[in-house]
Amino acid sequence: MRSPFPRAVMLAASAFIGTVQAADSTVRFATFNASLNRNALGDLLFDLGATQAGSVDITRPYVTNADTAGLTTQQREVLQAHNVAEIIQRINADVLLVNEFDFDSAGTPGSTSIPSAPHYSSQAAQLFQDNYLSVAHGSGTTGRQISNPVSYSYRHTPATNTGIGSGFDLNNNGFVGGGDDAFGFGSFAGQFGFTIYSKYAIKSVRSFQNFLWKDMPDNLLTDDPTVGANNLASFYSAAEIDVLRLSSKNHVDVVLDVNGTDVHFLTAHPTPPVFDGAEDRNGKRNADEIRFWADYIAGAAYVYDDQGGTGGLAAGSIFVIAGDYNADPNDGDAFQDPIEQLLQHPLVNVTVTPESQGGVLAAVDVNNNGPANATHLTDPKFDTADFNDAAPGNLRVDYVLPSSNVDIVGAGIFWPVEGTADRPLVGEFNTPGLFAGLPSSDHKAVYVDVTIPRPVPVPAALPLFATALLSLRLLRRSV
Repeated sequence: MRSPFPRAVMLAASAFIGTVQAADSTVRFATFNASLNRNALGDLLFDLGATQAGSVDITRPYVTNADTAGLTTQQREVLQAHNVAEIIQRINADVLLVNEFDFDSAGTPGSTSIPSAPHYSSQAAQLFQDNYLSVAHGSGTTGRQISNPVSYSYRHTPATNTGIGSGFDLNNNGFVGGGDDAFGFGSFAGQFGFTIYSKYAIKSVRSFQNFLWKDMPDNLLTDDPTVGANNLASFYSAAEIDVLRLSSKNHVDVVLDVNGTDVHFLTAHPTPPVFDGAEDRNGKRNADEIRFWADYIAGAAYVYDDQGGTGGLAAGSIFVIAGDYNADPNDGDAFQDPIEQLLQHPLVNVTVTPESQGGVLAAVDVNNNGPANATHLTDPKFDTADFNDAAPGNLRVDYVLPSSNVDIVGAGIFWPVEGTADRPLVGEFNTPGLFAGLPSSDHKAVYVDVTIPRPVPVPAALPLFATALLSLRLLRRSV
């Protein structure tokens, strides 16, 4: 039967509906504490330069101490960077945070308290792209399929508090100097920083490197509930409290343009809740560093950034929180389960948790050197870090947490099991002969696939749809 509606009406309505139902984008967000920090100032730049003296045959498998016996220290570091690059290629994230990546200012090693420009890429970040991520890895010799190079057109490397001296004796050992007395722990300025890689354009950046810990309401620095000398207000002097920064590295909101939709990539790396004393200064700082994002996504008014802006996210914003947060939901040494501030936040989507079979098997591996994993409450399939099995054991500490107004359509942890071709990329904890005791890192890459809605250009479509409605009204009058 012939439609009672004029063809013009049908076309206009179809065009409007088509606009409303424009295809969404599936975007893979990932975090990887890649352990690309080095032991001395400038070493990362030197390694990523891929000099002839440091080159290695990446078509060979390096699994045991015997395999690496002929390698120099730098070659072992270069090999580790290549393994990290191959993992990144294999997960092929669209947006990636790399934790523990030493900072440099245009090729000069070190860090600064001056915020990085929105599109600043450190020279190390550029070298890692050019000499590692842009090079195919794997071969028939290693048993791994050749990976495809991955290219990130957009990068941001924020300055970091690590290693920047505070001028105070923050650990109360009677001496001013060293990593413990820096604004964030680091043996040199810039150690343990981070960098962001993206296939989507970066629109803007807010950083919170210089935000003072005391300026967070109800913080654990000045409102510590601990009684006695271990109360942080007693542990630190008034002068120290006045200068202490909340972020041990930085908290950075990178706004991405995902096919016309703004997505806030919220990146950080809170301090480990250990390496301190009975006062638990690192545990309490870790808790408040995590809480910062919980407040930020709720639009907290107290927030101020390095760029002169104030306030948290606007209601309805799309975001993805990513990073090594050094806090397991149940296990480890975190102060009062701080990660629950995000995992139980109504604005955070936790409907899918990344998992791996590698984590399950690692918890019961015959090579474990301690019983810690046997006492853990968190399901090992959710673990993201292969730590010492005596203490603290393997933990879930790396997170990719989208906002609740987007859907998760996939997730995973790159932790191949023993006997698979990709296993040599992650290896086992404390393998002799490898840089830092592992082929790549004690942390595993974590990724989540998110559906990002495309913006609906309603104003442009309204005139057409209005015409369609008017035609329909006239049609009804004529019948």
